[in-house]
Amino acid sequence: MTTLGQEFQTILQEIDNARLDASNLEIALMKLLRFDSKSEEHLKHKESAYNKLSQLYCKQSKPQMIFEIMKSHDFSGFNQTRAAKIMRQMIDQVAQLENTIDLQVDMCQFLIDQCARDKKNYLKHKMQIRLATLYNEQEKFTQGIEIIDKIVGEVRKADDKHLLLEIYLIESKLHFGQTNLAKAKASLTAARACSNTIYCPPHVQAEIDMMAGVLYAEERDYRTSYSYFYEAFEAFNNLEDKRALGTLKYMLLCKIMIGATDEVKQILTGKHGLKYAGRHLEAMKAISNSNQKKSLIEFTKVLDEFKEEIEGDKVIRLHIKQLYEVLLEMNLFQVIQPYSKVQIDYITQRMQIDVEIIQRKLSELILDKKIDGTLDQGNDCLILFDTVKHDNLYQHSLNLINNLNGVVDKLFDRVKVK
Repeated sequence: MTTLGQEFQTILQEIDNARLDASNLEIALMKLLRFDSKSEEHLKHKESAYNKLSQLYCKQSKPQMIFEIMKSHDFSGFNQTRAAKIMRQMIDQVAQLENTIDLQVDMCQFLIDQCARDKKNYLKHKMQIRLATLYNEQEKFTQGIEIIDKIVGEVRKADDKHLLLEIYLIESKLHFGQTNLAKAKASLTAARACSNTIYCPPHVQAEIDMMAGVLYAEERDYRTSYSYFYEAFEAFNNLEDKRALGTLKYMLLCKIMIGATDEVKQILTGKHGLKYAGRHLEAMKAISNSNQKKSLIEFTKVLDEFKEEIEGDKVIRLHIKQLYEVLLEMNLFQVIQPYSKVQIDYITQRMQIDVEIIQRKLSELILDKKIDGTLDQGNDCLILFDTVKHDNLYQHSLNLINNLNGVVDKLFDRVKVK
């Protein structure tokens, strides 16, 4: 064995030493990565060292150090494809940590630029799709759509159905984020067409079903939406995918929106409800109970208590907001129904809601002609008008006179003929 080989084996033995602490392991791995050799055996060990070093930094919650390695190392000895694969694995490691989306965006952009220089179009397109997905999570929908618009033509020319499927799927999500439902549905339809011509992996099919459920829910067709969410949940649950919990929440949301409280309880007490039990499902249970009671006060308390679980998901947030508006309207009608004139302060005390929200909702109901009344800003009160019952006697009388007039005209015509 040469001196170079002996030195390399010594470093490997140091790395394999189970008693090595984190700092010494980092030193040993960095020493191995600086080892100048292009033999296949050494390159395999160096590739493994990059992976181990990334895992070490992730355990230490130092994801920025992984990006520094990407920027500072030239990956000498590796061909372009292999070097890009190592960097992609580094991004995958960082993605497992929370609150690293901004860093992932920077890493993706760095790898995209490198792929563009090396003319690695396939990997560049994959990373651009990933970058668009990250922009969707950041709610930077315009930037995401700009990326998709750039690559969709190139991928169509290459006729890569698998990439096109991914592109159409993320495009649908981005358009939904911009509340452009027509384009979101068109992109999802294109994704379905692609999935029918190729082998579609279960997790991708589950994503398509979940997106279909989201769009049907937006159209308030909650029963159809539930069926799609159920299919998506079954797939994610079988794959042990973390998205199964979110899909289960969407299933519960559909049942809440149609008022099926008993079915919500059945799901929560079933095997899936017990498997994913936690604060997220507790939040959905509390929302269901407060909705059943039609209590806006209790509903507001639930929103405050489980703010993180509700606000953290855009789909849940949008539909819970709609539910809040419905309950607000119902509770307002209950308070003002017995009166012809009622103080705004009295309404706010009864409902325990800010006066600005009450005034906004009352103005909206008056403009929509759901309330026949007016807001007296001077006296800070709501004046309700008496509902005038329309009598149809006058209209019926006019119709009778017109009919009699027609009969008389016919009689005159017959007399003239004789």
